Amino acid sequence: MKSISFFMKEAIGMLPSALLFIGSILFIGAGIFCIAEPAESLLAVGYYIGFVLVLGGVCQILRWMKTEDAGRSLWHLLMAVLDMAFGLWMMISLAFAVVAFMLPLLFALYILLRGIFMMILRSRKQASLRNPKLYMVAAVVQILLGLLLVFRPDAAGLLFMYMVGAALIWSGISTFLTWRKQGGMDA
Repeated sequence: MKSISFFMKEAIGMLPSALLFIGSILFIGAGIFCIAEPAESLLAVGYYIGFVLVLGGVCQILRWMKTEDAGRSLWHLLMAVLDMAFGLWMMISLAFAVVAFMLPLLFALYILLRGIFMMILRSRKQASLRNPKLYMVAAVVQILLGLLLVFRPDAAGLLFMYMVGAALIWSGISTFLTWRKQGGMDA
């Protein structure tokens, strides 16, 4: 008869494989949620970032406390406190909801400015570019898309969350494939 410690060792050995599988399912589920419910997803992204900042701040403070006095820096502690404060603000503030819904507009402005910078770069470095015509087409497309999204922030929000959803689904699929490559639950 095998002891309980034997079964614990077996379970612990399977843990990384199980976490890969569970992670892949969670990534795919989150991606589908982002695509199916973009408005709610946009708020959830803000709460998630807030949670990660708080968790990161706690970890930084714990690391700071374990560091010997000679290696401690007040700046590390202040950055950890700042991360925690900003993360908590993101998680509990109603004002963050306004900020979350500004993300698509910022995304639209980013695309617009990137297209303008690409056009300027193309005009100044045309001789060194491999395919300056294609570069110009990409710049014009980004400028037009940026303008469209600036004037239609609702479309920018949808596009932003669809891209986040697609990235999460892709991460889930690649994580699942990694899990399968490692032999699934048999690893």
